[in-house]
Amino acid sequence: MSKRRERSGETVISVTSAQPGRSEDLDSRIIRYAAMMGLRVVCFVLAVFTPSPWRWMFVAGAIFLPYFAVVLANVAKTATQDGGTPYVAPERPSLEASSGPVIRAEPDETEHPDGVRQTDTEK
Repeated sequence: MSKRRERSGETVISVTSAQPGRSEDLDSRIIRYAAMMGLRVVCFVLAVFTPSPWRWMFVAGAIFLPYFAVVLANVAKTATQDGGTPYVAPERPSLEASSGPVIRAEPDETEHPDGVRQTDTEK
């Protein structure tokens, strides 16, 4: 049985900011498209039964509504998510100059008879 430890200071990821599911998004898009096509049918009916100045407005609505219906139906809803806070690395301690002499370890190099340098590990 594992024990659950709570760590203080950790960022908790919220699931409520997740985007809606694919089926939920598709359902809302279908409803929007059906509503626009219903409005188009109403425009056709009103174009038949209204007098001339209003008739052309309803005919224009019936002609141009399919374009707007398709455009609005293809717009997917996305949950607004903040960009989050960028990671800021903690400051690294700086190397301070020591007051004493600097000692460097260099391998012992000797001259090879062929004129090639050779270190202790190659001997």
